[in-house]
Amino acid sequence: MNVVTLPLDTGEGVREGLERNSAGRVIASFRKAMYIQVGEHVFALTISSVPSGPLHARMHTLPLGSLGDPVEVRDGELCVVDQIVPVSEHLWVPAANPDINRATGLLATVLGHVPDLTLGSSPGHLLEEELASFLQVGDLAGACASVIGRGIGLTPAGDDVAAGILVVDSMLGGHNREMRQEIARAAATHEISRAFLRWAAVGQSIETLHTLLQECSRGQEGAARVSRARLAELGHSSGLDLAYGALMALRYSPTTLVSARFFDLRHTKNAHAQTTK
Repeated sequence: MNVVTLPLDTGEGVREGLERNSAGRVIASFRKAMYIQVGEHVFALTISSVPSGPLHARMHTLPLGSLGDPVEVRDGELCVVDQIVPVSEHLWVPAANPDINRATGLLATVLGHVPDLTLGSSPGHLLEEELASFLQVGDLAGACASVIGRGIGLTPAGDDVAAGILVVDSMLGGHNREMRQEIARAAATHEISRAFLRWAAVGQSIETLHTLLQECSRGQEGAARVSRARLAELGHSSGLDLAYGALMALRYSPTTLVSARFFDLRHTKNAHAQTTK
């Protein structure tokens, strides 16, 4: 086999996918990223210009591979077709942000974005009202179910909004981890998006979002605007949609376990009909 590319850093989701010997395949291939599924795990090989993240193994060049090509994990090594792909031992994890509540005002100032979940047919204020109606009463499952699957993009815009909500809820400790993980598992979406939701549920998203939230927490407007511009370069609108979800969670979510309500996930499709106890 040929050894290809040079590794930079890797996320915990990639490490998890390499723990056991398993066969898989390439499930999507783009200029900047190759998505791989091995067993139950989905992660991406990306070039260096893509931000670090829990599902990203970053490297200078991608291996050769196309949709459907075979992949194998053997003794901790990743093989794509006939190529051994080194994965960096440098683990990326987001820095803690104990002051995240302070990010709300500046994030609202610099973001200036409303996700398009219905191809432009729904005014932005209606989306905020819809999410607020769930989040203000602690209905995290209802908020996420109301947007997941809506919009366009590799990860639908609504999925990105839900991921932003989940990652901030994790930082705030608004709901328990098991509930967030069940929301991700039950998401009516595809495997790539569900993998990002799964890590958002434990407080991990792409590096640029975490950096933006840190800068907004510290009142660093100039740096925050630079990070906002970096987010705008990600996907169709994925980066900005993530930040919008984070802002909605910061603006409307209860921030203590006492005030949060816990809803039965079996009824999330009828969340509008639920009432608090």
